[in-house]
Amino acid sequence: MRKGSLLFSDMIITSEHNEAVSEVKKLLDKKYRKLLGKYVIEGERLVADAIRYGADVQRIFIRAGSEDKFSFADATVVEGRVFDKMTDTVCSQGVLAVVRIKTPPLSPPQGNALVLDGLQDPGNVGTLIRTAAACGFTDVYAVNCADVYSPKTLRAAMSAHFCVNVYLSEDISAVLKLQSGNLLAADMAGKNVFCVDVRGRTTLIVGNEGNGLSAESRRAAKLVSLPMRNGFESLNAAVAGSVIMYQINYKNMQ
Repeated sequence: MRKGSLLFSDMIITSEHNEAVSEVKKLLDKKYRKLLGKYVIEGERLVADAIRYGADVQRIFIRAGSEDKFSFADATVVEGRVFDKMTDTVCSQGVLAVVRIKTPPLSPPQGNALVLDGLQDPGNVGTLIRTAAACGFTDVYAVNCADVYSPKTLRAAMSAHFCVNVYLSEDISAVLKLQSGNLLAADMAGKNVFCVDVRGRTTLIVGNEGNGLSAESRRAAKLVSLPMRNGFESLNAAVAGSVIMYQINYKNMQ
C-alpha cells in the first residue's frame, strides 16, 4: 500500500521469529556481521545517507506507527514489540536498515589516508573515521581494530563510512607498504606537528589507546605530537588524531 511518498510492503511483520528479524538480531553480534557480510544502521539520517552515497542497502525496516515519519521506498513495517528486539538503542527513531559490507582488496590510497593501528575503543574508531571524511581524507585502514561496523562505531562515525574507502586488515606491514608521500604517526615523543611540513599526500597513523603505536609503525613513520600545557602529556587518541588531520587538511588547502 502507498501512504504519502512511502511505499510499504503488504505484510507487517508480527513475529520475532521471522527470518528477516532473526537476521537483524544476529547482525548485532560481530561474529555474524563477519559471517554474513552485513551490518545494521539505525536512524533516519544514517539510512538516508546510505542511500544517498550508494551503499548496498539490502532492506529497510520501520516500526509500526512511525510510517508517516519517513519517506523510504519499499520499507518493511514491523510491529513495535518485534522492532524493539531488532535494535540496541534505548530510544530508537523507528527505522533501521541492513547494509552489505564492502570488502575491497587492500589498495594504495587515492589521497590523504588514515591508518588506525590497533585502536580498541569503537567510539574512537568512529570519531576518527568521521574526522577523516570531514578533512577530505579518501582512505581509512583499520588494522587489528575494534569492529568498524559495530553499532557504537557507526553512531560515532555518523555516515562517514559511506564517504571514504574503508579497508580492514590484520597486517600493519602490508598496509604501510601501500602508503606514499608523507608518513606520520601520532606519538607524544614526536616533533610538534605545527612545525612539520605536511603539505602533499600524507598518511597519518594513530596507535592503540593504551600501548601506542606498533613497532612497525614506529619504525616506518615520522613521529609527530601536539604541544601541551599545564603538565598534560597526551590527549585522547581520537582528539589527537583529529587535530592532526585538521592541520594536514589546512596546510594542503593553502
